[in-house]
Amino acid sequence: MVIIVIIDNQVVKAIAYKGRARIMHIDLGKKKFTPNEIAYINNKLQKACKKGFLTSRVENNDSLFASYKGVGKKGISPKWNIKIYDYNRKQRGHSIVCIDKLVLRRLIEEDYLSFIPPDKKVLRIDDAGWGFPLCGVMVGVSDEVKVLTATVPVEYFRDDTKCRFSTKLYLKKYSELGMELLYNFHASPGTHRIEICTGYLNQPLREDLRKTGYDVRVVEIKGLLQQELEKLFKVYVFESIGADIYYDPKDMKKADIPRNYYECLEYGKKHCPHLIKTGWSSINGKISSKKKS
Repeated sequence: MVIIVIIDNQVVKAIAYKGRARIMHIDLGKKKFTPNEIAYINNKLQKACKKGFLTSRVENNDSLFASYKGVGKKGISPKWNIKIYDYNRKQRGHSIVCIDKLVLRRLIEEDYLSFIPPDKKVLRIDDAGWGFPLCGVMVGVSDEVKVLTATVPVEYFRDDTKCRFSTKLYLKKYSELGMELLYNFHASPGTHRIEICTGYLNQPLREDLRKTGYDVRVVEIKGLLQQELEKLFKVYVFESIGADIYYDPKDMKKADIPRNYYECLEYGKKHCPHLIKTGWSSINGKISSKKKS
Protein backbone atom coordinates (compact mmCIF):
# COMPACT_ATOMS: atom_id res chain seq x y z
CA MET A 1 0.00 0.00 0.00
CA VAL A 2 1.12 3.56 -0.70
CA ILE A 3 0.03 6.23 1.77
CA ILE A 4 0.01 9.56 -0.04
CA VAL A 5 0.11 12.49 2.38
CA ILE A 6 -1.36 15.74 1.04
CA ILE A 7 -0.91 18.97 3.01
CA ASP A 8 -3.08 21.88 1.85
CA ASN A 9 -3.59 20.29 -1.60
CA GLN A 10 0.11 19.53 -2.19
CA VAL A 11 1.61 16.02 -2.08
CA VAL A 12 4.43 16.04 0.46
CA LYS A 13 5.00 12.35 1.15
CA ALA A 14 4.38 8.98 -0.43
CA ILE A 15 4.97 6.00 1.87
CA ALA A 16 5.23 2.65 0.08
CA TYR A 17 3.60 -0.50 1.45
CA LYS A 18 2.22 -3.63 -0.15
CA GLY A 19 -1.27 -3.35 -1.56
CA ARG A 20 -3.43 -0.44 -2.64
CA ALA A 21 -2.78 3.28 -2.26
CA ARG A 22 -4.37 5.21 0.60
CA ILE A 23 -4.56 8.99 0.60
CA MET A 24 -4.23 11.05 3.79
CA HIS A 25 -5.40 14.58 3.04
CA ILE A 26 -4.48 17.02 5.84
CA ASP A 27 -6.03 20.47 5.60
CA LEU A 28 -4.16 22.58 8.16
CA GLY A 29 -6.86 25.24 7.98
CA LYS A 30 -9.60 23.05 9.43
CA LYS A 31 -10.63 22.94 13.07
CA LYS A 32 -10.69 19.20 13.81
CA PHE A 33 -8.17 16.48 13.01
CA THR A 34 -8.40 12.69 13.05
CA PRO A 35 -6.18 10.57 15.33
CA ASN A 36 -4.22 9.36 12.27
CA GLU A 37 -3.59 12.94 11.13
CA ILE A 38 -2.46 13.98 14.61
CA ALA A 39 -0.18 10.94 14.87
CA TYR A 40 1.46 11.88 11.56
CA ILE A 41 1.80 15.59 12.52
CA ASN A 42 3.12 14.82 15.99
CA ASN A 43 5.67 12.39 14.57
CA LYS A 44 7.01 15.19 12.35
CA LEU A 45 7.14 17.59 15.28
CA GLN A 46 9.04 15.06 17.38
CA LYS A 47 11.48 14.62 14.51
CA ALA A 48 11.98 18.41 14.42
CA CYS A 49 12.67 18.28 18.17
CA LYS A 50 15.40 15.69 17.66
CA LYS A 51 16.98 17.91 15.02
CA GLY A 52 16.89 20.88 17.41
CA PHE A 53 14.28 23.03 15.63
CA LEU A 54 11.65 22.65 18.36
CA THR A 55 11.48 21.89 22.04
CA SER A 56 8.56 20.23 23.81
CA ARG A 57 6.73 22.15 26.52
CA VAL A 58 5.33 20.80 29.77
CA GLU A 59 2.13 22.63 30.62
CA ASN A 60 -0.39 22.34 33.41
CA ASN A 61 -3.26 21.31 31.15
CA ASP A 62 -4.80 17.84 31.31
CA SER A 63 -6.45 18.35 27.90
CA LEU A 64 -3.16 18.72 26.03
CA PHE A 65 -1.91 15.90 23.84
CA ALA A 66 1.37 17.69 23.01
CA SER A 67 2.92 21.17 23.06
CA TYR A 68 6.00 22.56 21.31
CA LYS A 69 7.78 25.86 20.74
CA GLY A 70 10.48 27.09 18.39
CA VAL A 71 14.23 27.24 19.00
CA GLY A 72 15.60 30.63 18.01
CA LYS A 73 19.10 29.54 17.04
CA LYS A 74 17.56 27.15 14.51
CA GLY A 75 15.52 29.89 12.82
CA ILE A 76 12.15 29.35 14.51
CA SER A 77 11.30 32.04 17.06
CA PRO A 78 10.48 30.80 20.59
CA LYS A 79 7.34 32.91 20.12
CA TRP A 80 6.17 30.28 17.64
CA ASN A 81 4.28 27.51 19.39
CA ILE A 82 1.72 24.82 18.77
CA LYS A 83 -0.69 23.08 21.12
CA ILE A 84 -2.36 19.80 20.16
CA TYR A 85 -5.40 18.91 22.26
CA ASP A 86 -6.70 15.46 23.16
CA TYR A 87 -9.42 13.80 21.11
CA ASN A 88 -12.83 15.30 21.88
CA ARG A 89 -15.63 12.76 21.50
CA LYS A 90 -18.33 15.40 21.23
CA GLN A 91 -16.53 17.25 18.45
CA ARG A 92 -15.12 14.03 17.01
CA GLY A 93 -11.54 15.13 16.62
CA HIS A 94 -8.39 16.70 17.97
CA SER A 95 -7.87 20.45 17.76
CA ILE A 96 -4.70 22.43 17.08
CA VAL A 97 -3.79 25.95 18.19
CA CYS A 98 -0.81 27.24 16.25
CA ILE A 99 0.80 30.69 15.99
CA ASP A 100 1.70 30.37 12.30
CA LYS A 101 0.61 27.36 10.26
CA LEU A 102 3.10 28.08 7.48
CA VAL A 103 5.85 27.10 9.94
CA LEU A 104 3.87 23.97 10.85
CA ARG A 105 3.52 23.04 7.21
CA ARG A 106 7.25 23.41 6.63
CA LEU A 107 7.98 21.24 9.65
CA ILE A 108 5.64 18.54 8.36
CA GLU A 109 7.31 18.75 4.95
CA GLU A 110 10.73 18.60 6.68
CA ASP A 111 11.68 21.73 4.77
CA TYR A 112 14.29 22.72 7.34
CA LEU A 113 16.29 24.88 4.94
CA SER A 114 13.37 27.31 4.73
CA PHE A 115 14.07 28.38 8.31
CA ILE A 116 17.33 30.01 7.23
CA PRO A 117 16.38 33.68 6.68
CA PRO A 118 17.16 35.08 3.21
CA ASP A 119 19.99 37.59 2.96
CA LYS A 120 17.84 40.71 2.67
CA LYS A 121 17.23 43.93 4.58
CA VAL A 122 14.88 43.49 7.53
CA LEU A 123 11.77 45.50 8.33
CA ARG A 124 10.00 44.88 11.63
CA ILE A 125 6.29 45.38 12.33
CA ASP A 126 4.45 45.68 15.64
CA ASP A 127 1.27 47.19 17.09
CA ALA A 128 0.46 49.34 20.11
CA GLY A 129 -2.79 50.13 21.88
CA TRP A 130 -4.74 46.94 21.23
CA GLY A 131 -5.25 46.34 24.95
CA PHE A 132 -5.79 50.00 25.87
CA PRO A 133 -9.48 50.96 26.39
CA LEU A 134 -9.23 54.41 24.78
CA CYS A 135 -8.29 55.75 21.33
CA GLY A 136 -7.30 53.81 18.22
CA VAL A 137 -4.53 51.29 17.55
CA MET A 138 -1.12 52.08 16.07
CA VAL A 139 0.93 50.05 13.60
CA GLY A 140 4.66 50.67 13.45
CA VAL A 141 7.35 49.68 10.95
CA SER A 142 11.08 50.06 11.53
CA ASP A 143 14.37 49.36 9.80
CA GLU A 144 16.16 49.85 13.16
CA VAL A 145 17.15 53.35 12.01
CA LYS A 146 13.75 55.03 11.99
CA VAL A 147 10.22 54.17 13.02
CA LEU A 148 7.15 55.08 10.95
CA THR A 149 3.63 54.74 12.28
CA ALA A 150 -0.01 54.99 11.27
CA THR A 151 -3.16 54.73 13.37
CA VAL A 152 -6.42 52.86 12.93
CA PRO A 153 -9.00 55.39 14.26
CA VAL A 154 -11.04 54.57 17.34
CA GLU A 155 -14.20 54.51 15.16
CA TYR A 156 -13.14 51.02 14.05
CA PHE A 157 -13.30 49.84 17.67
CA ARG A 158 -16.67 51.37 18.65
CA ASP A 159 -20.20 49.99 18.36
CA ASP A 160 -21.93 53.12 17.03
CA THR A 161 -20.13 53.76 13.72
CA LYS A 162 -20.38 52.47 10.14
CA CYS A 163 -17.04 50.69 10.54
CA ARG A 164 -18.03 49.36 13.97
CA PHE A 165 -15.95 46.77 15.77
CA SER A 166 -18.22 43.80 14.99
CA THR A 167 -17.50 44.17 11.24
CA LYS A 168 -13.78 43.48 11.89
CA LEU A 169 -12.93 46.14 9.34
CA TYR A 170 -10.17 47.22 11.70
CA LEU A 171 -8.18 44.18 10.53
CA LYS A 172 -8.39 45.29 6.91
CA LYS A 173 -7.58 48.90 7.81
CA TYR A 174 -4.59 47.85 9.92
CA SER A 175 -3.24 45.73 7.06
CA GLU A 176 -3.71 48.55 4.55
CA LEU A 177 -1.86 51.01 6.77
CA GLY A 178 0.96 48.54 7.38
CA MET A 179 1.40 47.97 3.65
CA GLU A 180 1.45 51.72 3.02
CA LEU A 181 4.20 52.19 5.59
CA LEU A 182 6.37 49.67 3.77
CA TYR A 183 6.23 51.80 0.63
CA ASN A 184 7.83 54.63 2.59
CA PHE A 185 10.84 52.40 3.12
CA HIS A 186 10.93 51.68 -0.64
CA ALA A 187 10.56 48.01 0.29
CA SER A 188 9.87 45.15 -2.09
CA PRO A 189 9.93 41.34 -1.77
CA GLY A 190 13.18 41.32 -3.69
CA THR A 191 15.01 43.65 -1.31
CA HIS A 192 13.43 43.17 2.11
CA ARG A 193 12.11 40.47 4.41
CA ILE A 194 9.66 41.03 7.25
CA GLU A 195 9.72 40.19 10.94
CA ILE A 196 6.34 40.67 12.58
CA CYS A 197 4.83 40.38 16.05
CA THR A 198 2.58 37.44 16.95
CA GLY A 199 -0.43 39.63 17.85
CA TYR A 200 -3.94 38.98 16.51
CA LEU A 201 -3.99 42.29 14.63
CA ASN A 202 -0.85 41.33 12.71
CA GLN A 203 -2.16 38.03 11.35
CA PRO A 204 -4.08 39.39 8.31
CA LEU A 205 -1.19 41.76 7.52
CA ARG A 206 1.22 38.84 7.75
CA GLU A 207 -0.78 36.84 5.20
CA ASP A 208 -1.28 39.85 2.89
CA LEU A 209 2.49 40.39 2.87
CA ARG A 210 3.09 36.74 2.00
CA LYS A 211 0.62 36.96 -0.87
CA THR A 212 2.62 39.94 -2.14
CA GLY A 213 5.76 37.78 -2.11
CA TYR A 214 7.50 38.81 1.12
CA ASP A 215 9.33 36.35 3.34
CA VAL A 216 7.52 36.94 6.67
CA ARG A 217 8.60 35.49 10.00
CA VAL A 218 6.78 35.69 13.33
CA VAL A 219 9.17 36.85 16.06
CA GLU A 220 9.32 38.69 19.36
CA ILE A 221 9.83 42.35 18.50
CA LYS A 222 12.60 44.05 20.46
CA GLY A 223 14.97 46.97 19.96
CA LEU A 224 14.14 50.33 18.45
CA LEU A 225 10.63 49.52 17.27
CA GLN A 226 9.45 48.17 20.61
CA GLN A 227 10.87 51.14 22.49
CA GLU A 228 9.77 53.93 20.15
CA LEU A 229 6.35 52.58 19.24
CA GLU A 230 5.17 52.66 22.85
CA LYS A 231 6.52 56.21 23.23
CA LEU A 232 4.78 57.36 20.05
CA PHE A 233 1.50 55.76 21.10
CA LYS A 234 1.78 57.48 24.49
CA VAL A 235 2.14 60.84 22.70
CA TYR A 236 -0.84 60.03 20.46
CA VAL A 237 -3.01 59.25 23.51
CA PHE A 238 -1.93 62.46 25.26
CA GLU A 239 -2.70 64.56 22.18
CA SER A 240 -6.08 62.84 21.79
CA ILE A 241 -7.39 63.11 25.37
CA GLY A 242 -5.18 65.76 26.97
CA ALA A 243 -3.98 63.58 29.83
CA ASP A 244 -0.87 61.49 30.42
CA ILE A 245 -2.60 58.26 31.44
CA TYR A 246 -1.28 55.69 28.97
CA TYR A 247 0.59 52.77 30.50
CA ASP A 248 2.79 50.16 28.83
CA PRO A 249 1.66 46.74 30.16
CA LYS A 250 5.10 45.28 29.40
CA ASP A 251 6.57 47.57 32.07
CA MET A 252 4.07 46.55 34.74
CA LYS A 253 3.35 43.61 37.00
CA LYS A 254 0.40 41.56 35.75
CA ALA A 255 -1.46 42.21 38.99
CA ASP A 256 -1.29 46.00 38.40
CA ILE A 257 -2.63 45.98 34.83
CA PRO A 258 -6.39 45.60 35.64
CA ARG A 259 -6.33 48.54 38.06
CA ASN A 260 -4.64 50.83 35.52
CA TYR A 261 -6.98 49.60 32.78
CA TYR A 262 -10.14 50.48 34.73
CA GLU A 263 -8.74 53.80 35.90
CA CYS A 264 -8.23 54.78 32.24
CA LEU A 265 -11.70 53.52 31.37
CA GLU A 266 -13.24 55.61 34.16
CA TYR A 267 -11.32 58.65 32.91
CA GLY A 268 -12.73 58.03 29.44
CA LYS A 269 -16.30 57.83 30.76
CA LYS A 270 -15.96 61.23 32.45
CA HIS A 271 -13.86 63.18 29.97
CA CYS A 272 -13.89 61.59 26.49
CA PRO A 273 -16.61 58.93 26.08
CA HIS A 274 -16.34 59.29 22.28
CA LEU A 275 -12.81 57.82 22.48
CA ILE A 276 -13.74 54.63 24.36
CA LYS A 277 -13.45 51.32 22.48
CA THR A 278 -17.13 50.52 23.09
CA GLY A 279 -17.10 47.71 20.54
CA TRP A 280 -15.46 45.46 23.11
CA SER A 281 -18.18 43.51 24.90
CA SER A 282 -16.37 43.84 28.24
CA ILE A 283 -16.31 47.64 27.97
CA ASN A 284 -19.76 48.00 26.45
CA GLY A 285 -21.26 45.96 29.25
CA LYS A 286 -19.68 48.10 31.94
CA ILE A 287 -20.80 51.32 30.26
CA SER A 288 -24.36 49.97 29.82
CA SER A 289 -24.61 48.83 33.42
CA LYS A 290 -23.34 52.21 34.60
CA LYS A 291 -26.04 53.97 32.61
CA LYS A 292 -28.79 51.73 34.03
CA SER A 293 -27.70 52.40 37.56
